[in-house]
Amino acid sequence: MKRKIVLFIILAFAIDWILWIATTIASGPVTEGAGLWSLVMPLAMFGPMVAALIVRAVPGEDIERGWRPKIRGHVRVYLLAWFVPAALSVLGAALYFLAFPGEFDAEAGRFSAAAQAQLGISSDRVPLMLAVQIAYAVVVAPLINMLVAIGEEVGWRGFLFPALGHYIPERKAAVLTGAIWGLWHAPLIAEGYNYGTDYAGFPVTGILMMVAGCTAFGMLLAFLRSRTGSVWAPALAHGAMNATAGLGLLFSSGTSTIMGPSPLGLAGFLPSLVLAVFLWRHMDGKRTEGQAAKHLAH
Repeated sequence: MKRKIVLFIILAFAIDWILWIATTIASGPVTEGAGLWSLVMPLAMFGPMVAALIVRAVPGEDIERGWRPKIRGHVRVYLLAWFVPAALSVLGAALYFLAFPGEFDAEAGRFSAAAQAQLGISSDRVPLMLAVQIAYAVVVAPLINMLVAIGEEVGWRGFLFPALGHYIPERKAAVLTGAIWGLWHAPLIAEGYNYGTDYAGFPVTGILMMVAGCTAFGMLLAFLRSRTGSVWAPALAHGAMNATAGLGLLFSSGTSTIMGPSPLGLAGFLPSLVLAVFLWRHMDGKRTEGQAAKHLAH
């Protein structure tokens, strides 16, 4: 199993780091939703899945990957996966705006200007469009994003988390998986993804912030995997976070920075950190070798 864990990490990093670096050479620094990056970014999310499938073909002991949704008996857990990320995003943005009140734009000026320019609507219809945008991000988009987020979750929480739990306590496996997941993003952060480039200690500070954010939020994803025995619950939560992470920007006069309002900024990720501490206390800390994988299989 140890050999499979090492091989998975090497493959997961190599597949996407090579892809990202090659795209940078061909198309310039990462710009989400533009040019070649609009194809590469969602495609790269399936790198960990590819790595997990390759590792599965390697002879030796394996673990239950959690492909079945297992919704029956876990409806409340799935509801948490669906809506807790939105709450974390909103709370994180609120903390950011409390710390930086000058950044708060109650009228959502940038959204209003874009809606009027792109859709040709009058200013009095902007509040309705804003409400629709928020409702879509919270209710609908998580289900769509889940179908892409599953590419990562099959690797991180489908294989790596229970495989590490084969040797160390479940909650420590959750922390280590989250940290590795965060470090996996390093080439993107070094190009200004999520935080830009205008902050002290660029890009090391940003990479460390990403590791911290993924470790904190990763506790929720690992908890969902553990409680349902399925990768679909963390995939739903992962998709929900991707869908709602930009809610704070709707009311920001600036852009996303190392401080926030994104839930991956310093102020924005504090609610995830509080939740992670709570979940740490409710996850197994005494699991012995082999028990974690067996537990997840049921």
